[in-house]
Amino acid sequence: MNFNSWAFVAFFLVVYAMTAPLRRYSTLHKWILLLASWYFYASWNWQYLGLILFSTVFDYWVGLRFAKTMHPRRLITISVIVNLGVLAFFKYANFLIASANDVATTFGSTLQFSAIDVLLPVGISFYTFQSMSYTIDVYRGELPPRRSLLDYALFIAFFPQLVAGPIVRASEFFAELDHPKRIPSKEIAYALILIFFGMVKKVVFADSLAAATDPIWNNLAGSDPVAVLLAIYGFAFQIYFDFSGYTDIAIGIALLFGFRFPQNFNYPYIATSLQDFWRRWHMTLSRWLRDYLYIALGGNRKGPTRTQVNLMLTMLLGGLWHGASWNFVIWGGIHGLWLAIERSLLFRIPGWQSERFGMRAVRWFVTFHLVCFAWIFFRAPDLAASLLVLDKLGDLFTVPSRIAALQMLALALAAFLLMHLAGARFQLKHRIGEGPLWLHAGATLACLLMLILLTPQYSAPFIYFQF
Repeated sequence: MNFNSWAFVAFFLVVYAMTAPLRRYSTLHKWILLLASWYFYASWNWQYLGLILFSTVFDYWVGLRFAKTMHPRRLITISVIVNLGVLAFFKYANFLIASANDVATTFGSTLQFSAIDVLLPVGISFYTFQSMSYTIDVYRGELPPRRSLLDYALFIAFFPQLVAGPIVRASEFFAELDHPKRIPSKEIAYALILIFFGMVKKVVFADSLAAATDPIWNNLAGSDPVAVLLAIYGFAFQIYFDFSGYTDIAIGIALLFGFRFPQNFNYPYIATSLQDFWRRWHMTLSRWLRDYLYIALGGNRKGPTRTQVNLMLTMLLGGLWHGASWNFVIWGGIHGLWLAIERSLLFRIPGWQSERFGMRAVRWFVTFHLVCFAWIFFRAPDLAASLLVLDKLGDLFTVPSRIAALQMLALALAAFLLMHLAGARFQLKHRIGEGPLWLHAGATLACLLMLILLTPQYSAPFIYFQF
């Protein structure tokens, strides 16, 4: 049940109509939200509903056991192993089997393992990370264990962020649950603006870019270098509009139900360093990796060499989190390597971090194109396709240029970057959402007209649903 489907619109309206008359976060209110969330998840594949129920009950039990056990470290180890074990089985088992078969073939062995016939449960990476963050916070003494199984189950399964985030902390969710507040009209207006802006991002921009670039990615061998370059830049903005659009819708829907979720995107393509990029891109994953992996590895507390190693390990594992493919490992490795280079070398060059316009423009240009280069490995279906893309780029200046295609590429890139810059400079969503009624009505009408007039026939699934 996609956010951009009429089925979801009907589902949301029914759930909202059932919960609106009730006292917020009463037992009945919570049960309706929980049952609706389970139905939402089961609409993809009801057989995997048992998996999210197992994760919920297991980590709820672990949270309660911390107060009774003499060996909390042993208990948190078991919790992490079980959570990561379930995630590894469904997400990485066949990847490990294929890798083992490749190694066996390389060494001349005829031993081959059969792949496991298993589907990847939707949203497993997101709700597993949320559940793990809860048990780790309780273990660290930063959060009291939740006594209500109903509350905890709603935290894990709440449908707006269940499938693709943002990754919400238990402390954030329970703070809203324990202290319900009346939603002022301005926040309702802001929630609606988020939902409509998110729909335009996804349906108008992301799907249009997918319609233009997917045929190129699906036929790399038959595409000329200019078209491949167009596909790389196109995907950079497609994934931004797609994922940030989903996040806007999720945050807006959650806000209508009274939950204020953390921001997940902050115009990442204006970043002037890769460190700055990760403070703006998928921000809830970035802070999860920082707080539960990077700092746990030692962070920057054990000297510069260990810091670089920790950065690399964090980004490699962050890449692998996105999917069972060596391409994602390479993507994470590129980010980890450049983060280490920035910290150990670039930030120490006199003048590199100058705020003068010229130097900021240089830093932006380097950062943006490094991110786009890494997207090649994220988007290409396998390593062979990634290498083919690089080979095509190597021929970019050795074939006759198509002036029209280059002009289209330059204009499209400039338009998207200007939109990005304007949004960051003027904070359009916030200003419109908090503005007068006529501005809110005008923006909503503009979004509806764009959805009616500019929606392409091609509809691509949300990219992060596969993670």
